[in-house]
Amino acid sequence: MTGTTDAWGRTGQRAVGPARAGRDRDGAGTRFGEAASVYDRVRPRYPDELYGWIQEVHPEPGRVADVGAGTGIFGEGMTRRGWSVVGVDPDTDLLAFHPEPVLLGTAESLPLDEGSVDLVTVAQAWHWIDPAPASAEFRRVLTVDGAVVVVLNQLDVRLEWVLRLARIMHAGDVYRPAWRPHLEGFGPPTSAQFPFSTTVTVDDVVALASTRSYWLRSSERIRRRVEGNIRTFLAAEGRSLAADVGDHSGGDVFTLPYLCLGYLRPRLR
Repeated sequence: MTGTTDAWGRTGQRAVGPARAGRDRDGAGTRFGEAASVYDRVRPRYPDELYGWIQEVHPEPGRVADVGAGTGIFGEGMTRRGWSVVGVDPDTDLLAFHPEPVLLGTAESLPLDEGSVDLVTVAQAWHWIDPAPASAEFRRVLTVDGAVVVVLNQLDVRLEWVLRLARIMHAGDVYRPAWRPHLEGFGPPTSAQFPFSTTVTVDDVVALASTRSYWLRSSERIRRRVEGNIRTFLAAEGRSLAADVGDHSGGDVFTLPYLCLGYLRPRLR
């Protein structure tokens, strides 16, 4: 794991367990490392339009703390656009795949100095965060002109068959586009949404389900049942998938629609 530097914050930080009220007591939120390589392979990347939207507000790349960074899927896109990224996460197994500097920590206890970053990003991790202490930490580490960006990649459940698949997968929280992240000490949110899709196989969908917290905390019997339900559903839906999606290439390869939601809130001075 890459060590810290003065530019990013204090050294010798300890790993702090997630503090969100109502989290699973078994620590499921820090167990994604059990499937770290699978997570990195099958979790979808983010659409280019999302990064362009962020840079409309912050045209000059600076320093970004990617909170709940995991394997660095979101942060990698920021790096490509010239941002200097540090990933923050409590899971050492996931961070082992992260290509940028990393720190152990959570949104509620960030191992960063005051005013050390221009942007805090939270991609696919909002549901693990306790907004009140996280808001205070975000304000502390951000510059006076900084902002928080919350990003959610989710299956596009506006399509009926995708909604049914998401339920079978126990795909987790699905946010309505009208939802807004609650942050104290931040200005009104700017929001945007970006439909996109990925090409997957049935095996990919099963692997994707295996990276969800429901799967990780379930018994082998329940995991086998979920896998069987996924395969049965997709086999039955094969022809309609070809018609509905329009990019069916034969066999068990098909296009899986997603909706990316983005929310940006500037720090109040």
